[in-house]
Amino acid sequence: MRYRPGKVVTEATLQCSRRDAWNKVCFYEHISIRPSLLLRLVLPVPKKTTGRYEQVGDISRCCYSDGGYLTKRIRKIVDNERIEFGVIEQSIRFHRTVRLLGGVIEVEDDGDGRCLVRMTTHYKTNLKPARPFRWAIAKVVKAMHAIVLKDMQVCLTGDRYERNAIQLQI
Repeated sequence: MRYRPGKVVTEATLQCSRRDAWNKVCFYEHISIRPSLLLRLVLPVPKKTTGRYEQVGDISRCCYSDGGYLTKRIRKIVDNERIEFGVIEQSIRFHRTVRLLGGVIEVEDDGDGRCLVRMTTHYKTNLKPARPFRWAIAKVVKAMHAIVLKDMQVCLTGDRYERNAIQLQI
């Protein structure tokens, strides 16, 4: 199998300071709100997470509704700015055709009481033809990023319906 690398990036402006956003950074498996219909249809739902993701070397493993799992290791942390992780094990749905490699979450202060959060996911796929599948993969990953960003804002404001609190740049 020949895997082709891919990358999906999603940015959002949150109505909070960089430090507040940093304190709410999480992964998809840690969100407290219900995933969107698209995500529930395409991806298995996170069921149980063990481990930590606070220091370099920490390992977090999530078991999913399809019986599979995803294990991440923290590679690098720049406090209040950036967390990098790698996927070291996976058996979730589609893992034979789309392999998640890892990603980065970055938080930047915009100086106006807001901050920019950038989420990047790296993957490899052996699906052919690649172009239409890359579009579909990007759509699902962006939906996953969006729900994590929405969860961050909900945790910050406590208001699940604050529509102007988050502005996605997709």
